[in-house]
Amino acid sequence: MTQQYRVPEPSGNDWQTWARRLTQYLAQVRSTLVQQTGDESAADDATLMWDREGLYPVVSRNGQFAEVVVKVDVPPTNAGLAGDKAGLISWDTNYIYICSGTYDGTTAIWSRTSHLGGSW
Repeated sequence: MTQQYRVPEPSGNDWQTWARRLTQYLAQVRSTLVQQTGDESAADDATLMWDREGLYPVVSRNGQFAEVVVKVDVPPTNAGLAGDKAGLISWDTNYIYICSGTYDGTTAIWSRTSHLGGSW
C-alpha cells in the first residue's frame, strides 16, 4: 500500500549532486502520509495515517485506529473561533481547554479547567 523510497547515499566528491538527489527524495517522502479511506486494517500497531473525513491524524493501536490529539491555539473566548469542533484540545501555563461543540459564533463550546495546585 505504501511506496518505499531508497535514501540516496553520497558517492564520490560531488556533494552538490547528492544534495539535489537528497532534496528530491525528501520532497517525495515528506508527502507520503497515507490517507485513511476506511478499509485499512489496524492489525499492525503504529501505522500513522491521515483521516480524510475527520481531518486529523490517526494511529493504529491494539487493532483500532485512534485519533492523535493535536494541540490547537488557546481559544480567545468560550465561544471559540470558526472551524472549532468537538474534540479539540489546548493548554497554557494555567489551564487545559477542551472543545465540546461546533463553532456557531455564540454558543459556549470551550471549557477550561485549572491544572494548578494539587499534587500527585
